[in-house]
Amino acid sequence: MIASQSEKLVSSIRSQVTSSGYEVVGMASNGYDLIRRCKALAPAVVIVDEELPGMSVISLVEILIQQRQAVLLVGMSYQKFYYRQDPYFEFCEKPVQPVVLLTMLRVLVKYGQTVRQLESKVNLLEKKKKEEKTIRLAKRALQQNERMSEDEAHRYIQKRSMELRISKLEVAEIILKKVRKKVDFRG
Repeated sequence: MIASQSEKLVSSIRSQVTSSGYEVVGMASNGYDLIRRCKALAPAVVIVDEELPGMSVISLVEILIQQRQAVLLVGMSYQKFYYRQDPYFEFCEKPVQPVVLLTMLRVLVKYGQTVRQLESKVNLLEKKKKEEKTIRLAKRALQQNERMSEDEAHRYIQKRSMELRISKLEVAEIILKKVRKKVDFRG
């Protein structure tokens, strides 16, 4: 996505980006429009002109980065952004040099892909950890309330899972609900 009021800058960046195989999914002419379009289109990278009207460019960059949006800012002076050591942010000085623009674009795209893959793996691991904890709690409930050994509780959950054709997690959740209601499991 490209965000600028300058038709010349948009045209130049668009031709450089598309000729290198990237797709421009949208345009924005002010900061508020850019934020709205980013939420709707979820572009890999947003190329933003520092002279974009509508809100302070510093505020705009902060909002976009908080939303985990990769930002390639095009401007005259990096000094306003010297503090910005963020993997979601790169600065490209005007006049835009095609090699510099495309290198930074590649870096941001690749970084974004890597971060999304890692976040997906983390979410999967967190989900698995939560499932294992639920199953562990159900085993403990069986051990305490039904006087089963850990192996017996494990086999009970496995057997019920196969009999009912549901996951061990679902069996564990049923057991924990019954514990809350103080129901006999074997009945």
